[in-house]
Amino acid sequence: MDLTITAIPPEKMQTLETLARSKGKNAEEYVRELIETEILATKSFDEILTPIRQGFKESGLSEDELIALFEEAREEVYQERQKRAND
Repeated sequence: MDLTITAIPPEKMQTLETLARSKGKNAEEYVRELIETEILATKSFDEILTPIRQGFKESGLSEDELIALFEEAREEVYQERQKRAND
């Protein structure tokens, strides 16, 4: 679905574009993200986690395997941040 927003005052559009650039996005991407965030905020935590739970169930991983996978990913992120901090 396409949505067209009209009659945004120039000063507000300029602020919107500045905010978008600060997030590394263009105005359209930024507005889409804002809308998606607002919609997500209306959902319960259980609704948000449903696809994650389903994916875990379909993966066939045990809980211990999943924990190990998360720990490995966390350690990789930590090591990468340490490397960047030391460069």
